[in-house]
Amino acid sequence: MTSSGEETATFKDKSGIRELRTFDIDRCFQEFGHTPKRILDVGHGYGAIANHYHLRGYDVTGIDVNPIAVEKALKSYPDVKFILYDGKTFPFEESGFDTVILNDVLEHISYDDMDVVLSEIKRVLLPGGIIYISVMNRWQLIEPHSLIPLLTWLPRSAWHPVSRKLKKRDYIHYWPYTRGRLKSLLKKHDLEHHDLTHVYVYHKMSGINPVGDRITSKLMNTLKWLHLDSIAFYLALKVSVLLYIARK
Repeated sequence: MTSSGEETATFKDKSGIRELRTFDIDRCFQEFGHTPKRILDVGHGYGAIANHYHLRGYDVTGIDVNPIAVEKALKSYPDVKFILYDGKTFPFEESGFDTVILNDVLEHISYDDMDVVLSEIKRVLLPGGIIYISVMNRWQLIEPHSLIPLLTWLPRSAWHPVSRKLKKRDYIHYWPYTRGRLKSLLKKHDLEHHDLTHVYVYHKMSGINPVGDRITSKLMNTLKWLHLDSIAFYLALKVSVLLYIARK
């Protein structure tokens, strides 16, 4: 069982990591000349990103399916609106937001449910509104939830047995994406979309948002030490978190 002190430390660590992601979000908005007015943070987690934009003066609302996350976010950031919802139906009227943030959220929603979720996002998004998407890439070197190298490079049927064998934990509620799968999903919902994964990779390689796992960090530093920065960047584009902007 985790002590209250450990829980507090973990909460602070995750909040800090989440807030670093605002560098990626801001850069993507800048590339599209987008200045948010009303932001919906879907799957807000501990609330650090929503609070970051609230402190900058934006009208921000967060929604999450996890009652513990909502409770913690409300306790930590009482001035921000955080709402518990059922994971499918958004409790808002049509066209209420010009910006939707999906930061590391899609991999926690089953492929079967994504049509409903994207339909709801389109419903509450203003025409011309922006959707920021960062999502787990199936080809990441280190699976970010189990920390098992190359786990999702295996056939999907092997993910759970391998996770149980190596980590003694279930691996049944994760749905990573390839570029092809993500593009097909966005195209199906008539969303204009742009691959901005280079922003994420640049921030990782420049140290703005440090690489989280040791194996990837060592590989990247070795390639840079060998003055193979362009190769490192190219490879990182293939195996990093996917970062997209979609527009209604």
